[in-house]
Amino acid sequence: MVGVILFSFVGMFFGFLAADDLVKSIVKSNSLERFLNRLDKFDLWLGILGIFVGIWNLFSPNFGFSVGVAGADITIFGALIPSGLVILSGISISLNYILQVINVDAEKKEKILLMRNQYSDLIGVLTFVFCFLHLFSHSTVLL
Repeated sequence: MVGVILFSFVGMFFGFLAADDLVKSIVKSNSLERFLNRLDKFDLWLGILGIFVGIWNLFSPNFGFSVGVAGADITIFGALIPSGLVILSGISISLNYILQVINVDAEKKEKILLMRNQYSDLIGVLTFVFCFLHLFSHSTVLL
Protein backbone atom coordinates (compact mmCIF):
# COMPACT_ATOMS: atom_id res chain seq x y z
CA MET A 1 0.00 0.00 0.00
CA VAL A 2 2.75 2.44 0.93
CA GLY A 3 4.64 1.48 -2.23
CA VAL A 4 1.61 2.23 -4.38
CA ILE A 5 1.18 5.63 -2.76
CA LEU A 6 4.88 6.49 -3.17
CA PHE A 7 4.93 5.30 -6.77
CA SER A 8 1.79 7.26 -7.60
CA PHE A 9 3.14 10.51 -6.16
CA VAL A 10 6.53 10.00 -7.82
CA GLY A 11 4.77 9.20 -11.10
CA MET A 12 2.63 12.33 -10.87
CA PHE A 13 5.80 14.36 -10.22
CA PHE A 14 7.46 12.89 -13.33
CA GLY A 15 4.33 13.56 -15.35
CA PHE A 16 4.46 17.16 -14.13
CA LEU A 17 8.14 17.39 -15.18
CA ALA A 18 7.54 15.81 -18.59
CA ALA A 19 4.71 18.26 -19.33
CA ASP A 20 6.62 21.30 -18.06
CA ASP A 21 6.00 23.36 -21.21
CA LEU A 22 2.25 22.81 -20.88
CA VAL A 23 2.35 23.56 -17.16
CA LYS A 24 4.30 26.78 -17.79
CA SER A 25 1.80 27.92 -20.43
CA ILE A 26 -1.23 27.18 -18.26
CA VAL A 27 -0.07 28.40 -14.85
CA LYS A 28 2.06 31.44 -15.84
CA SER A 29 3.74 31.77 -12.47
CA ASN A 30 7.23 33.23 -12.14
CA SER A 31 8.02 31.12 -9.09
CA LEU A 32 6.92 27.92 -10.86
CA GLU A 33 8.98 28.82 -13.91
CA ARG A 34 12.03 29.50 -11.71
CA PHE A 35 11.49 26.14 -9.97
CA LEU A 36 11.27 24.25 -13.28
CA ASN A 37 14.29 26.12 -14.66
CA ARG A 38 16.31 25.16 -11.57
CA LEU A 39 15.39 21.52 -12.14
CA ASP A 40 16.66 21.66 -15.74
CA LYS A 41 20.24 21.03 -14.62
CA PHE A 42 19.09 17.74 -13.02
CA ASP A 43 17.26 16.43 -16.11
CA LEU A 44 19.67 13.56 -16.64
CA TRP A 45 19.44 12.27 -13.07
CA LEU A 46 15.70 12.84 -12.81
CA GLY A 47 15.18 10.97 -16.08
CA ILE A 48 17.33 8.06 -14.93
CA LEU A 49 15.43 8.01 -11.64
CA GLY A 50 12.12 7.95 -13.53
CA ILE A 51 13.27 5.08 -15.72
CA PHE A 52 14.49 3.17 -12.66
CA VAL A 53 11.28 3.74 -10.68
CA GLY A 54 9.15 2.67 -13.65
CA ILE A 55 11.14 -0.52 -14.17
CA TRP A 56 11.13 -1.22 -10.43
CA ASN A 57 7.34 -0.90 -10.27
CA LEU A 58 6.88 -2.96 -13.41
CA PHE A 59 8.74 -5.97 -12.07
CA SER A 60 7.89 -5.54 -8.39
CA PRO A 61 4.41 -4.00 -8.28
CA ASN A 62 3.93 -4.58 -4.56
CA PHE A 63 7.55 -3.72 -3.74
CA GLY A 64 8.11 -7.30 -2.66
CA PHE A 65 5.20 -7.52 -0.21
CA SER A 66 2.36 -9.97 -0.55
CA VAL A 67 -1.01 -8.28 -0.24
CA GLY A 68 -2.90 -11.46 0.59
CA VAL A 69 -5.69 -10.89 -1.95
CA ALA A 70 -6.20 -13.71 -4.42
CA GLY A 71 -4.88 -12.59 -7.80
CA ALA A 72 -3.63 -9.24 -6.55
CA ASP A 73 -0.03 -10.42 -6.34
CA ILE A 74 -0.04 -10.82 -10.13
CA THR A 75 -0.54 -7.14 -10.92
CA ILE A 76 1.74 -6.70 -13.91
CA PHE A 77 -1.26 -5.67 -16.00
CA GLY A 78 -2.42 -3.19 -13.39
CA ALA A 79 1.10 -1.77 -13.11
CA LEU A 80 1.98 -1.95 -16.79
CA ILE A 81 0.42 1.33 -17.96
CA PRO A 82 1.58 3.57 -15.09
CA SER A 83 5.05 2.00 -15.10
CA GLY A 84 5.39 2.33 -18.86
CA LEU A 85 4.31 5.96 -18.75
CA VAL A 86 6.77 6.77 -15.95
CA ILE A 87 9.53 5.14 -18.02
CA LEU A 88 8.47 7.21 -21.06
CA SER A 89 8.44 10.36 -18.92
CA GLY A 90 11.94 9.58 -17.67
CA ILE A 91 13.15 9.08 -21.24
CA SER A 92 11.44 12.29 -22.31
CA ILE A 93 13.04 14.26 -19.47
CA SER A 94 16.58 13.01 -20.10
CA LEU A 95 16.48 12.60 -23.88
CA ASN A 96 18.90 15.47 -24.58
CA TYR A 97 21.58 13.77 -22.50
CA ILE A 98 20.80 10.31 -23.85
CA LEU A 99 21.30 11.58 -27.40
CA GLN A 100 24.65 13.10 -26.43
CA VAL A 101 25.89 9.74 -25.18
CA ILE A 102 24.59 7.79 -28.17
CA ASN A 103 26.34 8.64 -31.41
CA VAL A 104 23.46 10.07 -33.47
CA ASP A 105 23.95 12.38 -36.42
CA ALA A 106 22.55 15.91 -36.17
CA GLU A 107 19.63 15.38 -38.58
CA LYS A 108 18.25 12.37 -36.72
CA LYS A 109 18.85 14.09 -33.40
CA GLU A 110 16.75 17.07 -34.52
CA LYS A 111 13.93 14.76 -35.66
CA ILE A 112 13.97 12.89 -32.37
CA LEU A 113 13.97 16.10 -30.32
CA LEU A 114 11.18 17.56 -32.45
CA MET A 115 9.09 14.44 -31.89
CA ARG A 116 9.88 14.58 -28.16
CA ASN A 117 8.78 18.23 -28.02
CA GLN A 118 5.51 17.33 -29.77
CA TYR A 119 4.65 14.41 -27.50
CA SER A 120 6.23 15.24 -24.12
CA ASP A 121 3.19 17.19 -22.95
CA LEU A 122 0.88 14.31 -23.89
CA ILE A 123 3.17 11.80 -22.17
CA GLY A 124 3.33 13.99 -19.08
CA VAL A 125 -0.43 14.48 -18.84
CA LEU A 126 -1.10 10.77 -19.39
CA THR A 127 1.50 9.87 -16.77
CA PHE A 128 -0.05 12.27 -14.27
CA VAL A 129 -3.60 11.03 -14.94
CA PHE A 130 -2.79 7.30 -14.89
CA CYS A 131 -0.66 7.62 -11.74
CA PHE A 132 -3.48 9.57 -10.11
CA LEU A 133 -5.91 6.80 -11.09
CA HIS A 134 -3.39 4.20 -9.92
CA LEU A 135 -3.36 5.90 -6.52
CA PHE A 136 -7.10 5.48 -6.06
CA SER A 137 -7.66 2.17 -7.83
CA HIS A 138 -4.67 0.20 -6.56
CA SER A 139 -6.83 -2.41 -4.82
CA THR A 140 -8.75 -3.13 -8.02
CA VAL A 141 -7.34 -6.09 -9.92
CA LEU A 142 -7.72 -5.69 -13.67
CA LEU A 143 -6.58 -8.84 -15.40
